[in-house]
Amino acid sequence: MSSCTDPLCLNEKKLFKVLRESLPKDLKDTRNIIEIRDDVLYAWNADKGAILTLNVAATRGKASEDVSYQTLLLTDPPMFEITNLLINETLTQLVMWGNLGLALVELPSRWGKDGAFEGGKDVVTCISHNLNSCWSYFASGEVRRARWHPGSTNDSHLVVLTSQNTLQLFESEVGSEPKLIRNWNIGMSRSGSPSKIPSFEDLGDTAVDFDFTTPTVKKSNGKMDKINWNQIEWSILGLCGSGEVFIIRENILGETYSKSIRMEFLTIHPWAEDNYGTEFCSIMCIQTTPPIVILASCHGKIYHGILLKDVVDEKDKLNSSNSIIERSNTPKDALYIYEIIEMELGLLYREEDKKYTCPINLHSDKGNKSRYFCSHNAGIHMVSLPMVSQLDEYINASEENSELYIPTLSNQSSFQYLLCTRTKHTNENQATPILGFGLLQDPCVLIVLLHTGVVVDLTVVDLQYLPKLEQPEPTMSPSKKVTKVPFDVYIKGLLRHEVTQPITKLSNQSELSAREALELLYRATHIFRTSYFINHDKVREELSKKVRSLKALKEHQLKELDRLIETKRELKQTAEHLAEHYEDIKDVQEDLARRADTVLRLVKQKEPSMSVAERAEALALKDMADNINELKMRLEQLKKKASDQAKYRESYKKSNITRDIVLSKSQEEAIKTNLKQIGNDIAGLISQVKNLQIDIGL
Repeated sequence: MSSCTDPLCLNEKKLFKVLRESLPKDLKDTRNIIEIRDDVLYAWNADKGAILTLNVAATRGKASEDVSYQTLLLTDPPMFEITNLLINETLTQLVMWGNLGLALVELPSRWGKDGAFEGGKDVVTCISHNLNSCWSYFASGEVRRARWHPGSTNDSHLVVLTSQNTLQLFESEVGSEPKLIRNWNIGMSRSGSPSKIPSFEDLGDTAVDFDFTTPTVKKSNGKMDKINWNQIEWSILGLCGSGEVFIIRENILGETYSKSIRMEFLTIHPWAEDNYGTEFCSIMCIQTTPPIVILASCHGKIYHGILLKDVVDEKDKLNSSNSIIERSNTPKDALYIYEIIEMELGLLYREEDKKYTCPINLHSDKGNKSRYFCSHNAGIHMVSLPMVSQLDEYINASEENSELYIPTLSNQSSFQYLLCTRTKHTNENQATPILGFGLLQDPCVLIVLLHTGVVVDLTVVDLQYLPKLEQPEPTMSPSKKVTKVPFDVYIKGLLRHEVTQPITKLSNQSELSAREALELLYRATHIFRTSYFINHDKVREELSKKVRSLKALKEHQLKELDRLIETKRELKQTAEHLAEHYEDIKDVQEDLARRADTVLRLVKQKEPSMSVAERAEALALKDMADNINELKMRLEQLKKKASDQAKYRESYKKSNITRDIVLSKSQEEAIKTNLKQIGNDIAGLISQVKNLQIDIGL
């Protein structure tokens, strides 16, 4: 049956019943024997020496049904105690480790319904390899941390940190035997010493954890050539128990073998004499630009820093030269601590109560880089990192608007105590570790395996996480930003509280007196009244205001809707009238187009069209007509001259009657000759005219 701490009813599933029976009863420290990847939960069963798997996403909506699980049997089960599981990114291999060794498991293929292994077999045999043989010459060492190298092209390289201050690189390709290919010393090795002399581990100079930073591109000869995979460097950040952080910039996957490794201790700003305390236990790097580094101490303090280029002065050089461990005088990077938060380990009631200390394990959230989780012997914390979104906005901002997005500390990080397993009344020797931690994405569900074998699954509600807002372009001054906060973000801001009341899961062996139970209840009631209910009252008032404004807006919008409907009806009528008028105009236009087409067709039909010979004849006729016109003009001139000559003869005859004109013989001959010539010319012209009249048919 589902409950508020188990809505998926995982405690009723057969897998967790079997797992609950196999858990040892004397566990002291927090570990992680479960892993969730691609909606599949992997759990280590020490009794059977096998891995149990369950598709957790398939349990949603099947609270009353039991979902079958699969068992992955190992060909070579480990003989040592397993404390951690880790799967590579390609989901092909799983590494299990404890203090005494490591084991690699080749995961089978998935297909069929719900993506089950080998199509859904109940038991699947998996090839496994124990790395104890590689560990033979480090028999006195212990495994501190194992991580898959993110720069491996086939996702088969494993980096291991040991208690002897050694860093080891294993290559474990699928289908082949794993092998140790590199081994480096990263500090002074542990050795046997008299009991009066403290060891390096007691002094805090032993590396306790490491992580990979944001990848960078290595320049060859100071130039940026075409980038290849070998130029991408995944620097390693290591943490010592004293709080000192070192960086390894070399590409440990390179082909050239090197017995030594180049490491530098980072300068931590602001500088402190105690180097920020002792008993540091975990380090985690958020893959941002620049990287955000998280350091955790056993006292519950979490340090948030940014890895940036260092500015070294003479004072820093003097301080660095006094260190007992050799380090670089001019480190290229430094860690700038910008905030420290202190978590509550267990439910305390007053500041003078004795505080509980324990190692803290850091877990990243692959679905949201702006938060991470902490698991420890006192429960589970969730920490929100607003700096991640600020760095993303600053990196993605344009150059002219970059000043608007400079990260600030106005919105500081905060934490929520999600699950508590200890109170101040819990016996000091009573162990309350967390045995398993996993995140189911979309939506984010936290799944925790307690030391009692009980499973707690909670939907993660992050009131500190703000969605990304599109920033408008500045219009008046570049130093001012104008943003509109959504209502849900505003409500989340009102629901924030500094003090949290976690879900309390105490051991069945814890017997609280009536006074202690009343004190626990009073504390929870006080926190709810002072931190939760006041904010809820504010939220209720704001919601009431919002509802009233929305109702008024709704009434106004309903009136506007009626007005728009009436306007729509009028526009519809106008559109119908315009449509009819348009149809009439269209008919007239079509009729005019038809008439114009008819006229053009008739004009085309009557347009003369002649052949080349006909055009030549027409030109010849035109020339002949011009000649005829010219000849007619000349003929008219000749006729006029002839009439003049006739008049002249008549007058001459009349004059001869009245008087006798005596001409000489030469004059008579000249006159006769001229008259004869004129008569011949007239006869020729008459002949030509007759010929032309015959040619043209006159």
